Amino acid sequence: MKAGPDKFAIAAALQEIGALLELKSGEYFKARAYKRGARAVSELSEDPGKLIRENRLTFVSGIGHAIAKQIEELFTTGKSSFLEKLRAEVPAGIVELSRVRGLNIRKVERLQEALGITSVEQLKAAAQAGQLREIKGFGARTEQRILEAIAASNKSERRIHIHYALRAGERILEYLATSRIFLEGEVAGSARRAKETASQIIVVASVKRPAALIDHFLRFPLVVQVHEKTNERCFVRLSEGYDAIVIAAKPEEYGAQLLFATGSAAHLKRLEEAAAKRKLKLTNRGLNRGTKTKGSNRAAPTKTEAQIYRQLGMQYVPPELREDQGEIEAALKKNLPEDLITTSDIRGMVHCHTTYSDGKHSIEQMVGAAESLGM
Repeated sequence: MKAGPDKFAIAAALQEIGALLELKSGEYFKARAYKRGARAVSELSEDPGKLIRENRLTFVSGIGHAIAKQIEELFTTGKSSFLEKLRAEVPAGIVELSRVRGLNIRKVERLQEALGITSVEQLKAAAQAGQLREIKGFGARTEQRILEAIAASNKSERRIHIHYALRAGERILEYLATSRIFLEGEVAGSARRAKETASQIIVVASVKRPAALIDHFLRFPLVVQVHEKTNERCFVRLSEGYDAIVIAAKPEEYGAQLLFATGSAAHLKRLEEAAAKRKLKLTNRGLNRGTKTKGSNRAAPTKTEAQIYRQLGMQYVPPELREDQGEIEAALKKNLPEDLITTSDIRGMVHCHTTYSDGKHSIEQMVGAAESLGM
């Protein structure tokens, strides 16, 4: 069988099918099934082609017979006739434009027919130019409401449960690793500090050519919108509706970039104060001497976070403790606790849902998984 699209491209197609079903006909349960199938495909540890050849797709939790047929068609032809049918039945850009409060399919159709609008950026530009008020069913008041809705959408913060944030971050890292220039990377932000929720997914990667890795990431099929892009970072919207930031750092700056991307703001401020006391300046590029001397003003290389903490005269502070709750003082005195609880310390679990209700796995599967973890 000829190799088809990778799992990320297939997952993106399934996610779009789910989104269009929900918008077009309100088929919530069918749409949710496709979105669940998209997640299952993006997390596959085996090649989709191998599963298709061995007729094992439906063995994967979240993939039923109907979705398996779509996956097989996508893998063998690179297209989905069902997705193309759905796209033909709705206006272009409906998924992105539907996120603006007050817009439905009928209004998006009018926008496209009158002005060819297919994106939020085009919508914003047309509203600012006073063009929407000329369209039937809109008006000056509606035009202003749309601008307010776009502004509110940009400012709104959707919290992501840590489970989903870490999972999405791992998918990003997995895709970045398909580039030969990728060296290493890690999920940062609130998720790395093990907070219950995160406002966005942040990933930091080490690479000698940052701009090239950013371009590679923007080809990630699960990216549906690019908010910002520079040669070293990009801010995007993923198909599941999450915002994500990818920071590409040169190897000698990787530790500092990871430190700053992990936070928290209060912890970083205390580190900057500690650096100032040593006549050093801490930035997301690394540690520098406070005043320039002959030659470079860069202090000793700080390729890792541990090196930065060490140069500041303190113990390494694990991400989970970086909240400015006494960890700086303890690290300076070298009495930071070293017996933090890890997954290996957990001996068992209670209240676990199985497929008997709304869980993903059977009791037998969960018992096997618990035993493999030593629980």
